[in-house]
Amino acid sequence: MLLLATCFSRSGSHALTLSCGLLLATGCQEKKPTASAPPIARPRPASAPPAAPVPPKTAKTACSLVDDEVAEDPFGAEITVADLQQAGATIVSRTPFKNRHERNQVDTILVLRHHGNQFEFYRAAEKDLLREVTVTDFAPQYGQQLQQKLGSAYRARYARQTGNCDSLRIGDSNRLNTVAMTLHKGQLSAVQVQYYVD
Repeated sequence: MLLLATCFSRSGSHALTLSCGLLLATGCQEKKPTASAPPIARPRPASAPPAAPVPPKTAKTACSLVDDEVAEDPFGAEITVADLQQAGATIVSRTPFKNRHERNQVDTILVLRHHGNQFEFYRAAEKDLLREVTVTDFAPQYGQQLQQKLGSAYRARYARQTGNCDSLRIGDSNRLNTVAMTLHKGQLSAVQVQYYVD
């Protein structure tokens, strides 16, 4: 309820009005407490049974050695684009590449595939330079030469020096060329050769 009071002064000339606001809380009633429901039990996540111990994996061993002869000439004979194409290789891609030394000269990165093996050449005006080779199929002649040279070298020299390796990285003294071998039970399963080309 709002109560207004107006008062007049005795002289009658001035009326002074006072307004007061009063809020009476007669309409508010206290609510009776209602019976509360018991708290809802929330299910807890089931704890996982302890995991069975995992047997330790046999450690893979990576070895590295320096061998100039193997790192600089792993195939024993030069591999050329013409030889690969005569053997049935197909050109997968040709990518232009700006020559770092000759201004306005654009060379080509040439990628060939043969029996699932991949060869990358840097084709300059003077010559095709082999940059990188990945071999997983050793059936072609170059694969057999590679397998023979690396396999016999591994058994004769590296196995005694390194023990059993799952992978062996062979570099030259100048750290320019590398041959990375992947072995499975002592047998060659993949080879990646990287040559330095500038």
